[in-house]
Amino acid sequence: MKERHFYSSKIKSLILLIISCVFTFGLSYIDFKDENIFIIGILSLGITLFSFGILYSILLLVRTEPLLTVTDKQIIVYNVLRKPTFIRFDEVILFFIVDMRHCGIKTSSYICVIMNQPKKNPNVLDKVSTTVFPQLKGIRYSIQTDISNVKAKVLLELLNSRIRPYSLLDMENKF
Repeated sequence: MKERHFYSSKIKSLILLIISCVFTFGLSYIDFKDENIFIIGILSLGITLFSFGILYSILLLVRTEPLLTVTDKQIIVYNVLRKPTFIRFDEVILFFIVDMRHCGIKTSSYICVIMNQPKKNPNVLDKVSTTVFPQLKGIRYSIQTDISNVKAKVLLELLNSRIRPYSLLDMENKF
């Protein structure tokens, strides 16, 4: 099979840019003279966060390399500001979709990856989260599908079709 590349959605990035610009410029034109220090701090935080939203959406708009590459042997997740993450299919048990919701409205969608082996050197957050939520023990990676140009269910079917040969090989080795 050949490699499949998934790029960022330029329309979603443009919408993010427009919304961030409107809020940043709208918040910057508010008169701070009569406000107390708490309101000034909150407005300054809002301006800062929406300014980072402008930078992030510009990075997504001018990006030419894919956000995700699926090969026969591995998944390569290219992060915008970090090094790529490599996930080998022979180390994966299963993939599943998680939808984040707020007040019943879906806000984002992720594909979580359950691995054969847990993390070698877990940090404090990993130790606490597996103690509080033991069902999260094997989840080491998640792939955000909102900013890519693919539906989560289509990508899930593709990923599950790639791990099936490895799971069949593993079953033969057990017998």
